[in-house]
Amino acid sequence: MTLSPYTIRQATADDAEGITIVHVNSFQTSYVGIIDPSFLENMSFEKRLELRKEILGSKRGVHLVIELRGQISGFADGGLLRLDPVLNHLPIIKGKEETIGEIYAIYLLEEHKRKGIGKALFRKCREWFSQHELHSFIVWVLKNNLKARRFYESEDGHMVAQKIVKMGEKEYEDVAYWFPHKVWG
Repeated sequence: MTLSPYTIRQATADDAEGITIVHVNSFQTSYVGIIDPSFLENMSFEKRLELRKEILGSKRGVHLVIELRGQISGFADGGLLRLDPVLNHLPIIKGKEETIGEIYAIYLLEEHKRKGIGKALFRKCREWFSQHELHSFIVWVLKNNLKARRFYESEDGHMVAQKIVKMGEKEYEDVAYWFPHKVWG
């Protein structure tokens, strides 16, 4: 898929470092005022790189990168819904776990935001879900990340759950948006 001048493609093992650069940079810029500054400042590139190598090596799910002139500007990860006690009791989930997807991550470098490439990655994940017979999907987002929440709401996501997540020494509220197939199928 091309979103001129950007190109979206499947990530390869060779993309691990570029994805990690985007992940750390985006985390540190997107979550200013949302996540404790000491957590953001002390993110370990090396630990994130090792995790990224494991993720890409697993070959499970979908791992996309978006490039501009050969440089990775953003990425997205998705796959089968991860088990989560907060979600498992919901009628929209219970007994349907094998047919529900989850977008695990969408991150962009700050200078590439508000250009439609996040939306393109999101929609490419939706295509992958549909091709793999996942009939709805979930996205978790920090409750105080209002820009991301507005985006998911503009894509007809329905907030269905919330939970507490711990990062560093602090706890944060995470909310889940559900996208039923009828909205995007």
